Amino acid sequence: MSTCSGSPNYRRVSRKLAKGFTLVELLVVIAIIGILVALLLPAIQAAREAARRAKCQSNMKNLALALQNYHSAKQRFPIGFVSQPDSVEAWAWSTFTLPYLEEQSIFDRMRPSETYLSPVDGSRTGKRNLADLFASGKDIEVLQTPLSVFRCPSDSTPDLIPAYTGSLTSSVSCGVVPGSAGPLPKGRISPTEQWERSFVGNNTPAGFQPSTSNYVGSKGIINSNCPVGDQARCNNNGIFFGNSHVSMKNITDGTSKTFIIGERDKFCLAATWIGVRNPLGPDSWSSNWATAHVGYPLNYACTGNHNTCTESFSSAHPGGGYFGFCDGSVRFITDEISFDGIGNNLACYYTPPPSSQACFSADISGKLIGVYQRLAWRNDGVPIDGDY
Repeated sequence: MSTCSGSPNYRRVSRKLAKGFTLVELLVVIAIIGILVALLLPAIQAAREAARRAKCQSNMKNLALALQNYHSAKQRFPIGFVSQPDSVEAWAWSTFTLPYLEEQSIFDRMRPSETYLSPVDGSRTGKRNLADLFASGKDIEVLQTPLSVFRCPSDSTPDLIPAYTGSLTSSVSCGVVPGSAGPLPKGRISPTEQWERSFVGNNTPAGFQPSTSNYVGSKGIINSNCPVGDQARCNNNGIFFGNSHVSMKNITDGTSKTFIIGERDKFCLAATWIGVRNPLGPDSWSSNWATAHVGYPLNYACTGNHNTCTESFSSAHPGGGYFGFCDGSVRFITDEISFDGIGNNLACYYTPPPSSQACFSADISGKLIGVYQRLAWRNDGVPIDGDY
């Protein structure tokens, strides 16, 4: 008598059962896949960030070379921004660099004047102020043109700077500012809500959103407003400031040892390439829309509407940020670069030359001023060599 195990039907059922997975086997497979994803995801993200960093570096290189070409044509770098007699909108260095970035058509529509034309006139033909363009009510859309050469792919700021609809009268205070007692905050923190900035000036339409930029010009160390007619107050020790006409011969520390541009990311509210909101205004309400000083450390941890890192340099790249130098080179500067306050004498950061010279020359060996600050100072007499 034949057994059940020898029957053809039983063999067919056994073969079908052998092809399936048990619950334990399925869970093991899922766990293995999860582990592989967990291992691969950071590598993928790191590869993507490496690609974004390379693109960011390439954009900055193009900007640095455009500034070199501008200098070759004009025998100087562009002016930092057009110093104005009133609280009106003004062109900046980035505007005048456009023809050297293959953006001649945008430049022609803007028709920027390197000097202030008084008074503001919306019907002006030929060269004009940024305030004139706003007053005309025409061509405003050209100021909202996204330009990829001004964007770092690692930054998440929208193509247009978000317009802040709240109050711009409050001051944000957080962390420890340079020159005061106590350590600087570690990491990137925001003890207050991260505020958005508004570019709206006397002639700007309400809610206007300028095109975003992640690259700002180096104005040096001094943080002061720039009233027209007071060039000594406008003057700074960097490359770009009010009505500046800096040439290679003025960079006595060496072009390879002096910042010309650097990064600013969303945490510090980014920037714009169209110009500045109000050169007469204080803090980030003014020329800091297109320029930056080194009165705060790179990637300073405090953000807000002004008197914070919105005035200086910052980057979305871990560990530091890219800077363009006056010779056209681009290098990565780490967060650990030497930064020193000027004792408790914060007036040194706000006093224009020549009085400020004494502040920083009190100890020319560098004890009172760090490498980071000296790289932004074109003629301090202490060229910085080696790694940063």
